[in-house]
Amino acid sequence: MYFSLLHRTEAVIICVVVFAGMVIFFIFGRFINRFFPKDDDESKSGISALAASLFGLFGFILAFTFGISGHRYETTRDIFISECDYISTAILRSDLYSDSVRQAFRKDFRNYLEARISLYSNVADMALVNQSKSDGRDAKMRLWRRATDQSKLPNMLIPSNNMVSALNNMFDIANRRDVYLKTTIPDPIIYMLFILALVSSFTAGFTRPVLRRKDWIVVICYAFFSTLIIYITLDLGRPLRGLIKAETGERAIIELRNLFIEKR
Repeated sequence: MYFSLLHRTEAVIICVVVFAGMVIFFIFGRFINRFFPKDDDESKSGISALAASLFGLFGFILAFTFGISGHRYETTRDIFISECDYISTAILRSDLYSDSVRQAFRKDFRNYLEARISLYSNVADMALVNQSKSDGRDAKMRLWRRATDQSKLPNMLIPSNNMVSALNNMFDIANRRDVYLKTTIPDPIIYMLFILALVSSFTAGFTRPVLRRKDWIVVICYAFFSTLIIYITLDLGRPLRGLIKAETGERAIIELRNLFIEKR
């Protein structure tokens, strides 16, 4: 599973850099403004309209990116819950077999479940992710092999059909989840968001005719809340990392361990 440098970098670090960059670009815009002669008709020109359009474009890209991140968060949570349901159904259907076969199924189910939990809990650690995926594949093959072997035995057609159907659903949703985790918000959109944040700050500093001391409060608030929204946008797009996690689905997966405790 490969992620770009932008995605691997923590959102807090990115937003601190963006916040500092916005303040610096505002100061730089004020500095560049000193080299241009003052024009009494400056306020009547179309520059103000262009500056307002630039801020509007920044707001549009920010809202667009926020929408993508919110959709990723909701989809991840829904897939979590669906996978939880499919795993739970497959585990319960192991009760259709004899005690010895049921215990073997449940052992592999537990190994598979622990591999999935480890995968979701350590998504930022590639070594643990690869190890979890390998353990999950091994448990998956053992489950499938045991189900197909049981289907060849007399009077085991109905239990095997039920188990095979449950395993298919469980494996399919896992594959869907793994593929979905590889997809991220396209880097060009994020970079465009950063560029517009910096350019809008530069424009604000460049077009500001007079800057009083108390105006710095407005400048700092603008930079802070812009980067705060950017942070939330990035965090929502990484639903297994950061502060905003798909905890409902993650807890549901972890609580499946109770199925093994209750059946002892």
